Amino acid sequence: MKELMEASKKINKILRESEDEGDNFDVTLNKVTAVKAHGVSFPTLMLMEIMEKFNEGYDERQKKSLVSDQEEIQKKYDEAAIKWNTKIN
Repeated sequence: MKELMEASKKINKILRESEDEGDNFDVTLNKVTAVKAHGVSFPTLMLMEIMEKFNEGYDERQKKSLVSDQEEIQKKYDEAAIKWNTKIN
């Protein structure tokens, strides 16, 4: 069971990295095909289904990413502004 969980994490990591790097379907499929559990590769059809399911969440991941970036920028701005204004005033 532990190996299946590790394989799942590896596949998810590969899919996220491939998404970030803009890899096409074939390149991504080739990368996830290398993941094995108990020394056995996953069937290609299963991996394609996993990729398709991952792709369905693209819009939601992008939305969360934008919100996180905006929150991080606002937080950094607030910190920098306080430090700046404290030293200048």
